[in-house]
Amino acid sequence: MTHPATPFFYTRKDYIQNNACTHEQYYRQLVKPGLVEIVKGYFGMEALMNPRNDGHFNHISLKKWDRLTYNNHMPTRAEWELVGDFPTQAGLVCVLKAAARMAVEQEKDIVNV
Repeated sequence: MTHPATPFFYTRKDYIQNNACTHEQYYRQLVKPGLVEIVKGYFGMEALMNPRNDGHFNHISLKKWDRLTYNNHMPTRAEWELVGDFPTQAGLVCVLKAAARMAVEQEKDIVNV
């Protein structure tokens, strides 16, 4: 569901009320290209690919995720507004974890080539 005049595919309403996208799809669209590299550098691929990962990266403390929300590669307030949302600490961590999933996918793609 692409919305005219925005680079994003889904709005908050699409995610919450219309079930038009998953949690992952909604937050993944807010990941900027440089953010994946920031996440890789901050946590390291070994930590991101740890076998203890439950799929939600809960083996990494929330405090560490919170610290990383203050970087220049996070979505701006204007970008949040384009999807009908606003930045919260929880939402920012969801964006970071979406970036972490992308980093893991990239690493698996490299290994499988």
